Amino acid sequence: MTGEVDYRSLFEHAADALVVFDPDSGEILDANERYCELLGYSAGQVCEITLSDVTAEDWRGPANPDDLVDRARDPGSTTVEWHHQHSDGTRFWAPVGLWVVGPGDDEAVCARVRDSSELRNSKREATVHETIPENLNDGVYVFDTDGVIEYVNPRIVEVSGIERERWVGNTVRVFTEEGVSRTEPVEQFERAFEAFVESGDDRAQIDIESQTGVFDVIDIRLSAVRFGGELRKVVATVRDVSERVEHQRQLANRTEQLEVLNRVVRHDIRNDMTVVLAWLEALEAHIDEDGVDALDRIERASEHVVELTDIVRDHVDVVVGDSEIEPEPTDLGGVLRTQFTKRRESYPEAVFRVDGELPDARVAADGMLSSVFRNLLNNAVQHNDGQSPTVTVSAARDGDVVRVRVTDDGPGVPDTQKKAIFGKSEKGLDSPGSGIGLYLVYSLVESYGGSVWVEDRPGDGSGAVFVVELPVA
Repeated sequence: MTGEVDYRSLFEHAADALVVFDPDSGEILDANERYCELLGYSAGQVCEITLSDVTAEDWRGPANPDDLVDRARDPGSTTVEWHHQHSDGTRFWAPVGLWVVGPGDDEAVCARVRDSSELRNSKREATVHETIPENLNDGVYVFDTDGVIEYVNPRIVEVSGIERERWVGNTVRVFTEEGVSRTEPVEQFERAFEAFVESGDDRAQIDIESQTGVFDVIDIRLSAVRFGGELRKVVATVRDVSERVEHQRQLANRTEQLEVLNRVVRHDIRNDMTVVLAWLEALEAHIDEDGVDALDRIERASEHVVELTDIVRDHVDVVVGDSEIEPEPTDLGGVLRTQFTKRRESYPEAVFRVDGELPDARVAADGMLSSVFRNLLNNAVQHNDGQSPTVTVSAARDGDVVRVRVTDDGPGVPDTQKKAIFGKSEKGLDSPGSGIGLYLVYSLVESYGGSVWVEDRPGDGSGAVFVVELPVA
């Protein structure tokens, strides 16, 4: 009795699923709790079914039942992969160990079932992950910690023209041995690889130039693979960045050219125009009435050239600045009032009005905000054919933003030009707008996190309304 109790206890509490079945009929004679859980049956139900009820219907086993029983009679146990079927119809694979128990006519087969679904799923995931580097457009190497190559993906073979078998078991010196690259880039990589292995870092990035190699410039990313905290492998992904680097060089050249232009505009042209304005002022006493109008036109044109130098200066500062614009609380009313005063001095024939009161608000901007409104106010006058242009400015807060409206009584802006006027079309500064001034307005307002657009002047008559929306700081 004690032995029977011990047997039942061990059988019921075994970690593995255990089932005993009749080798002739497949009838299940006994099963422990783990087996019932695994197959989705109660203890009462499991003894009313046969082995075929827990086997996938369309699965053809590795051998017929008689052969399996014969194999189970051999010393020890025999193990087969069995395709099981849960009571709810779902299927799963599990290794089954078989052995015969009981003497003679009471012979039965005991089966130990271990659920291997997770193992199969992990293998399936591993297979999926293995296919990823095989299909990447980037080159992939796997190195051991000594720099010996254990794997290359098809992209490496394609761009180098060197077969995979030549790579595996060798080092990157294959490049020089096959005449694909000079020694300098290879040695540069070897030094970087050695430093990475010794550093203990998980990732590193290096750029290698090789004018006579497969690519002019390559970007290499190194990633550490650790097992139990110990570095075992290094994965290197390789990307051709020749075009990107060349583009960066071109940008650097253009930036340098812009800075030269900026110096010419801000110093040479501006200084010369200051001299011109001084001579014009000296000429006023020597011009008769017939020449006054022409002198005024020359003076206004000269002042406009000086203003253009300010615009170019601001634009170049934005384009080639060393850092991104960081908006800070800026007194909107103070900026607008200052610009009104300066524009009235520049354009005495124009009328500048404020509609209502300016809100006492600080907006997210910086010192360049004055350039935004200088350009908008100048634009309103310069593109107006009237004898006395009228420019009206209003501002109002709406929740977390302030909208400033600059309204003129000029010819207006056609619908087809309302976006292109800011230079936002594909042609950029060559768009059919008002030129660099409005493009600068757009660039600055956008950098503040705001928006700018143009509308038709409400009511009768022509004109345009430029709306600047800025976030409240």
